[in-house]
Amino acid sequence: MAVSVESLPTHVPEEVLRARRQRRLLGFAVFAVLAVVAIVLAHDVPSWLDLHIQKWAQDRYKWTIVNRQSSPIFRYFFNPISDGLTWAVEHTESLLLALRWPGVVALTGAIGWRTGGLRAGLAGAAAMMGVGVIADWDNAMRTLSIMAVAVVIALVLGVPLGILAARSDRAERVIRVLLDTAQVMPIFVYFSPVQIFFGLQFAPAVVVTVIYALPPAVRLTNLGLRQVPVVANEVGQSFGATSRQQLFKVQLPIARRTILLGLNQVIMMAFAIVVLASLLGTGDLGQDVLAALQKQEVGVAFASGLGIVLMAVALDRVSTGDRNAVPSQLSRRLPKVPPHIATALAVGVPVLAVLAARVFDAAQFPSSLQYDIAPAIDDAVGWVQDNLRKDVPIIGGTQAISDFLVGNIIDPLYEWLIGLPWLLVVVFVAFVGWLSRGWRLAATVAACLVLIGAMGSIPGGTGTISMWDLAMNTLSLVLVAITISVLIALPLGMWAGRSDRVERVLRPFLDIAQVMPQFVYLIPVVFLFGIGRSAGVVACVVYAVPPCIRLTALGMREVPQAPREAATSFGATGPQEMRLVQLPLARKAILLGINQTLMMVLATVIIAALVGAGALGLVAYEATQKANLKFGQGVAGGLSIVLLAIMLDRLTQAWGTRSEDDGGA
Repeated sequence: MAVSVESLPTHVPEEVLRARRQRRLLGFAVFAVLAVVAIVLAHDVPSWLDLHIQKWAQDRYKWTIVNRQSSPIFRYFFNPISDGLTWAVEHTESLLLALRWPGVVALTGAIGWRTGGLRAGLAGAAAMMGVGVIADWDNAMRTLSIMAVAVVIALVLGVPLGILAARSDRAERVIRVLLDTAQVMPIFVYFSPVQIFFGLQFAPAVVVTVIYALPPAVRLTNLGLRQVPVVANEVGQSFGATSRQQLFKVQLPIARRTILLGLNQVIMMAFAIVVLASLLGTGDLGQDVLAALQKQEVGVAFASGLGIVLMAVALDRVSTGDRNAVPSQLSRRLPKVPPHIATALAVGVPVLAVLAARVFDAAQFPSSLQYDIAPAIDDAVGWVQDNLRKDVPIIGGTQAISDFLVGNIIDPLYEWLIGLPWLLVVVFVAFVGWLSRGWRLAATVAACLVLIGAMGSIPGGTGTISMWDLAMNTLSLVLVAITISVLIALPLGMWAGRSDRVERVLRPFLDIAQVMPQFVYLIPVVFLFGIGRSAGVVACVVYAVPPCIRLTALGMREVPQAPREAATSFGATGPQEMRLVQLPLARKAILLGINQTLMMVLATVIIAALVGAGALGLVAYEATQKANLKFGQGVAGGLSIVLLAIMLDRLTQAWGTRSEDDGGA
């Protein structure tokens, strides 16, 4: 059996152990008393707790509508920003169309070649060519122009904020809370205010995309700068470098790869949200996806969605190329090109492609190269629906799975949660927070639940339904989705962490699952599982599994060789080595993966509302359709989701750091 450093017994003084036992006993006693009090006091949330958030938000919305044209803040602030963003998108689109399709493909390949080598260049050019083959090229260029403007703004804002966060722990704490809120707040909650402030079409689409794409730029810039070796900073200081010189000549160059990874993640996040932004009337590929989904044309929606995926793949290859990577066999066989000639080729080939396109009038992507994959996708979906939904041996089909999930897991869990006294739930979650990290965490998670109760009620059925009950509905969906996601992701992540071949096989599927627009999943999910809460859970699982797989595999691979070799020398088998060495040492990465899965589920739960999941996601969505009546309800629903996210996020983060700081019981 292997013995790692972390598993060695450490001597803990007897008085410390005694104090811990006494603290636990006291905590259990306080919890028992508070639980009894909670049961006796009230079952439902009291009406006096209502903070009237809904009325306040609705009044602010009405004021904004009335004063939009006359208020100086609109005339001299929001309107100029809207006009500037619209101008930037329109001119970027004009530039891309002026390059013609050969120029765009050649430029993508040239940038990929110079940043990541020949393989990255060929992959980027092929992916961009594939966009024209299966999707509408002009609409794709509109999507790309919105993306380009949003990514540039996200980097211009994100890198300085990341630098600020890296230089100040206080600033990092404030920025982290803002970024968490921006990512977890349902996107539909932003739509009504963004439309009010910035109008329709390009400007609000860019703003919404920036909100979701900004966090990776900030977080990875902060991470890269904080990982700069102390020795490097000390060397700069010894040569008399000022703080500015230290930043630009030492820290940023060393953190370059991490910051470029931030650029890549900004692009991926922006592509993932661009379909939802098309609800604002952008008329791009996202609009094609939505129009097809409204007509239930799965093949057409899939083709446009795949076009977005291919654009994401193209930009992924050109933004993550590693010049220090081992050259491919093809690159080693080709003669090495001098740097100045390579630069000339990288500039000259796209220019020649643009000139040739103009000479031969290749403005439109040739129809002879296009291929309609919609019929094949429709046939595949039809076959799956006919053969997998019912009468499947042993499992009974997806409809049977759906019925089992709803009847035996989701509904009973929801009924159990709303059947508990609301204050008892608050006390229990606070107790879990105290056990996990101490009284500060207990107060934080309890405050989140109390604030959810203070969001009031909305009309529902024959009377009203409280935000608390809707939050418990959402929580039941989230808990089921997280459980299924973890049960799928952990075994696959462990397998990928121990096998290069498995990781290579899984990677493209994980890329597609994360980048494919979430709306594209909805129709096949509905065909397989029917309209209802189970379809919403499945949609959340598909989107939430990839980060857990990736981080589990990463944690397994980053386990040092020394403890693994020690386990082998003691005669440990492969499963024993994984269970006793790799999994304990990869614990932090695995828990981070679970935490990210949680965030993905919460971010996707509003999409699940569109296929019958209901709950808070539906409240937020309906507010975008009837803002004049339900804007306040949407704000309350969105805030409730954010409060749930903060509660669950803080608890899972505490579980991942208890071994470092036993601040709880």
